[in-house]
Amino acid sequence: MSRILVVDDDPIIRQICKSYFTSKGHDVAVAKDGAEGIKVFKTKDFDVVVTDLMMPNGHGFQVIDAIKLSARGAKTGVLLLSADVNDPDLKAYERRAFQDDTLSKPFDVPDLEKKINDLIVEMKNRE
Repeated sequence: MSRILVVDDDPIIRQICKSYFTSKGHDVAVAKDGAEGIKVFKTKDFDVVVTDLMMPNGHGFQVIDAIKLSARGAKTGVLLLSADVNDPDLKAYERRAFQDDTLSKPFDVPDLEKKINDLIVEMKNRE
């Protein structure tokens, strides 16, 4: 069982992710915006954080920075969701290499599951 945090301002995405990954045996927490995501991240060790890019109260980049600059950041996989993977800001940010993977919206849940599973394996190999 892995711990997954989903940070997204879309309640449907949060609910789909929570229901689906909980049914697969994962411990899933959700947050409705960037500020809440950072707060929830600080409460436990997560294997993977899935975060939206464009959110109120904390942009996805702020969430990623808070995770990767923390003591647990190197052991936490980060998957960035974005409706515009060609956004120049995203391309500039990717050069910092803080997020471990990116998935464009809309996405298929099996694609999300594969990326999350790949990140879980990658993070375990980093230990």
